[in-house]
Amino acid sequence: MLRHPGALADLRAHPEKISAALEEILRYDAPVPHSTFRYAAQAFEIGGHMIPQGAQVIICLASANRDERRNTDPELLDLDRPDARHLAFGHGIHFCLGAALARTEAILALESILRRFPGLRLAGRDDELHWGHGDGLVLRGLTELAVVPGPDAGRLVS
Repeated sequence: MLRHPGALADLRAHPEKISAALEEILRYDAPVPHSTFRYAAQAFEIGGHMIPQGAQVIICLASANRDERRNTDPELLDLDRPDARHLAFGHGIHFCLGAALARTEAILALESILRRFPGLRLAGRDDELHWGHGDGLVLRGLTELAVVPGPDAGRLVS
């Protein structure tokens, strides 16, 4: 959200949107951009390319979340997007068991941060942010997030 100051200002002005906005945030920039590796049980064609039986494949969930056949202007973060469905927590038998807890934690964190730090902003430029993958390919996160809490940093704002 710190990379989208207009959307952040809208969310600060309308905190009742946090739950719906979270779904759009997860669609736009999910923390798990890829599935784990799988193997093709049989040969198949996708996008004009043949995938042979036994080939190792990986699904790019982040790309699926930006599918223009599913979302109008998929490259745009739109906190008012109706029905912001996504694959951020997987799908089917691979749906994340902790999705409800993660959503609850994210909503509480966003509400608290927006209330407590109304002037929160990045300390540097957003193109200086470095994303890491820890010890693998599946999870993704910032290696560091330098922020300026704002002028009201020491005071709880209710």
